[in-house]
Amino acid sequence: MKNILIICTSNKTRSPMAMEIANMTARRLNAPYMFKSAGLAAVGSAIDENVRTVLKEKGIETSHVPTHISEYGIDDFDSVHVMSERQKITLCSYFKNKSISNKIIVLGIEDPYYKGVEAYREVRDKFEEYYMDYIKENK
Repeated sequence: MKNILIICTSNKTRSPMAMEIANMTARRLNAPYMFKSAGLAAVGSAIDENVRTVLKEKGIETSHVPTHISEYGIDDFDSVHVMSERQKITLCSYFKNKSISNKIIVLGIEDPYYKGVEAYREVRDKFEEYYMDYIKENK
């Protein structure tokens, strides 16, 4: 089983959306993957309602609760996916006593927050395409 951690800033928008889509894709492809998500600055107890809306459009229900990166041991993951270069730098700084740079993949996905539900759909669709390709190529 390959364990992948997906990280964004608050763990309320991009990373939980990516996690749900990636896990659904892995199940459909019968691939040995488990995706989890966390935030560099996770606070609060609920994810963005637009995330729930666009996931529900794909038949995905989620009960995700935002989780801070400190809840996980970084060594438990084969790979870590972040949304931006800045998040990669922050993550490397957070785990400064570990050499993790080589296991981080930068996805380059902008935050759809404040941009309306259509922007969330675009991000969702990017995650669907990315994780379908990623899982097939690394199966």
